[in-house]
Amino acid sequence: MRCMAPAFGTLSAMTPALWITVGIVFVVVLCIAFPILALVYVSKTLRARGAAEIAERFPAADVLLSDTFVQSYGQTSRGVTQARGNGVLALTKDELFFMLYVPQRELRIPLSSITGITTPRHHLGKTGGAKLLHVAFTTPAGEDAIAWRLVDLEGWIARIESLRG
Repeated sequence: MRCMAPAFGTLSAMTPALWITVGIVFVVVLCIAFPILALVYVSKTLRARGAAEIAERFPAADVLLSDTFVQSYGQTSRGVTQARGNGVLALTKDELFFMLYVPQRELRIPLSSITGITTPRHHLGKTGGAKLLHVAFTTPAGEDAIAWRLVDLEGWIARIESLRG
């Protein structure tokens, strides 16, 4: 009697070790893909929220520059214990507007109160390897500063400086 071996490539030909390997690969791929997809979804949601906030607060013609996903390295007056946070940054002819997404908090910096713009690689003990937009400004309580990591750093600096005169 002739023994019929299963054809190569059929499911019944897979050994238990091969099934375990396939299962492990599937779980690993799932563990990598799910967080990436979740991050993409959250990023798109936050960007849409940021764009809506800008549209709600400013007429479109007043917004000279905006970025819906900048990373804040913190505000000096709030201390070094702040975590980095993402938010929306907008420049109008009169102010820099920043809204942190989580926790939701906003900061409005009149351009007339800006005392300096620099591009350090760190702020409040946090570093990310890239140059930051560091804006020093005055408030009724005194001097303050904030730093952001954003796209087109030089473009932002040039535009802010041109408005400051």
